[in-house]
Amino acid sequence: MRVLLDNNIDHRFGRLLTGHEVVHARHLGWAELYNGDRFGAAEKAGFVVLITGDKNMRYQQNLKGRTISIITLNALFADLRGISPLVPQVLAALADLPVGAFVTITPTGEN
Repeated sequence: MRVLLDNNIDHRFGRLLTGHEVVHARHLGWAELYNGDRFGAAEKAGFVVLITGDKNMRYQQNLKGRTISIITLNALFADLRGISPLVPQVLAALADLPVGAFVTITPTGEN
């Protein structure tokens, strides 16, 4: 599956998502694109999901009619140390990801 990492996710997180083609938005020159434009570019490039740390994106974007889904990492710390424990949950979500869905991944034991 083609996975796009948002600007606010450490690029090294992609190496932990084994079995998927993971690209960081900065590596594509998309760092300056606004979310709506980034979604369109991502869909045209064949990305199925955007992984972000932006907890407000769910309230700012409408995915109706979109082919891309969004996974939000809701970790206490946004650095690699804070998000790497979420890898098993992210991989499970990727295995059963509906089209055009918002999914929030929270560390086990948190609400």
